[in-house]
Amino acid sequence: MIPLFFRRWFSLHHKPAVRVVTALVIALLLNLLFGAAFYLAESANQPGLGFWDSVWWAMVTMTTVGYGDFYPKSFVGRFLVAYPCLVIGIGLIGYALGVIAESMLEGFNQRHKGKATMRFEDHLVICQCPSISRVLQLVAQFRAAHGDPHRPAVVVTPKLDEWPVEFRENSIQFVKGLPTSEDALTRAGVARAAGVIVLAHDPNDEGSDSESFTAGTLVKLIEEDVGRPISLVIELADRKNQRMMERVGANGIVPVEGITDMLLMQEMFSPGLRHIFEDLVTYQKGCEFYIVAHRLAGRNLRELQMAALDHPSSLQIVGAIRDGVTIMNSDKSFALNESDKLILLAEKRTDYDAFESIHRNPDPQTHTA
Repeated sequence: MIPLFFRRWFSLHHKPAVRVVTALVIALLLNLLFGAAFYLAESANQPGLGFWDSVWWAMVTMTTVGYGDFYPKSFVGRFLVAYPCLVIGIGLIGYALGVIAESMLEGFNQRHKGKATMRFEDHLVICQCPSISRVLQLVAQFRAAHGDPHRPAVVVTPKLDEWPVEFRENSIQFVKGLPTSEDALTRAGVARAAGVIVLAHDPNDEGSDSESFTAGTLVKLIEEDVGRPISLVIELADRKNQRMMERVGANGIVPVEGITDMLLMQEMFSPGLRHIFEDLVTYQKGCEFYIVAHRLAGRNLRELQMAALDHPSSLQIVGAIRDGVTIMNSDKSFALNESDKLILLAEKRTDYDAFESIHRNPDPQTHTA
């Protein structure tokens, strides 16, 4: 059993952490060995010398500190104990410090080249890096949504060869590799991520959707393996591929094509609408849209909208979604079903929880849908 342990240990000796631990264990054993030898050699000449005093002497000698509170007086103590202790101690401590420095440099180099494995939890993973500025904007929105300016973020891309300065300054890590590779996603810590955004590597290339489909499928397979939900949003380069992308089971699909054109036309007829849209979709200021499930089955939507306006928080119920259809201007008799979802405009998601706790029906069966 013990020889097997040593074979296993030395098979991992190429790893810096194992080498550091090995050096420290050897140093500790030599410390005890030289301490015991010093005690045996000097206890007759120094009546007040104890065993742990000898261990202390061995430690300060090996580290070249040399307090001078204890020192050898006999020939054996000086030349057969102290001299080897000093020489071996200097070499061993120097080796250990060298291995520690090497491991630190190697760890930095791994991160710098995008080869490190991330150990974060509840972080954001962004697949592909169309531009550094776009990644910075996405990470800023993610952190603002969580109210945590230091929430970790990782970018998976084959385009970068080194860790960009902008990423380092904003505490954004990167993994070099294709998002279609399970190894790259594993190194990015997708299994422990709060969410994954798959960007089109080239919005003008229809082939981008095939890569995004593969990356999204891998994320969902990892989600099944770990048994915890991972929010997945995919950017769609070509609307013709929307049906294909829906098969991935992503939480959201955002098409690149068409949205900018719509906003341009809105801006032509109503200049200034751009600022309103920006305020609505950013998490950094103002109110945001939320789509939420509810426990208000049977309640009249118009009545709830009026009640929300009277609520102390900045909350508005602007519509509902039924069977995938958005209803923004319902008739006065529209009542909510259990499967419907509400569309909210609020400063924060928890504002609705407080509202629902007041207006929720104790028994939805008493109301007709």
